Amino acid sequence: MNPPAVRLIDVTKHYWSKEEETIALSPLSFYVSPGEFVSLVGASGCGKSTVLSLVAGLLQPTAGEVQIFGQRVSHPSPRVGYMLQRDCLLDWRTVKKNITLGLELSGRFNHHTENHARYLLTELGLGHTLHQYPAQLSGGMRQRVALVRTLALQPDILLLDEPFSALDIQNKLHLEELLVQALKGRGMTTLLVTHDLEEALALSDRILVLTGSPGRLKRTVEIPEAIRKLDPLRARDHTAFRPLFNDLWKELEKS
Repeated sequence: MNPPAVRLIDVTKHYWSKEEETIALSPLSFYVSPGEFVSLVGASGCGKSTVLSLVAGLLQPTAGEVQIFGQRVSHPSPRVGYMLQRDCLLDWRTVKKNITLGLELSGRFNHHTENHARYLLTELGLGHTLHQYPAQLSGGMRQRVALVRTLALQPDILLLDEPFSALDIQNKLHLEELLVQALKGRGMTTLLVTHDLEEALALSDRILVLTGSPGRLKRTVEIPEAIRKLDPLRARDHTAFRPLFNDLWKELEKS
């Protein structure tokens, strides 16, 4: 039996300052199957972003273990791509140079990988921006470039930390559609952190609800197949969508 793509086993995470100790997670266990799209939701400060940093190997747990594909995470892995809320594009580099930045830094830049990055850019509707600079792009276009930069590394696991939260609703819905199209057929495992419950319901196979600080797993919500098989916009119109949203909202109010 193949191991989960992501697994947290009794993970706790403490932060220390001169004044105090903060417990972010205590303890937390869950798994994400290969190819699954899972969202983490919960109140601010419940440790959602900390979970992503642990999976990415940017932080180490205080106790417990984080695994990807059955291997303990001790450092960042090329199998994991991480996209943040801020696009972090370099203003002095063209779009062409921005989308290949990760490839250059990881020593994987070559003719083949560059062509793949340019293909992704075209797939997300931005082939015409290749020689433009970030200042010439809208917020939604910048986020698409950032997504291409992440996908160009061809990770097995994609971590998304509220990547669309700063966008207006029209751009957010458009990017959700593009994300689903980009992931379709690639078998990529995705872990999304979001405060937007509609976004979580429209995109996910499962939703993990975390309690307030320190973060613990309170509930797992399985999204019905009838919703999962629809694109994000149409999923919101399904008759089962609003009752699920209301139930999830009440769950978070009790956290």
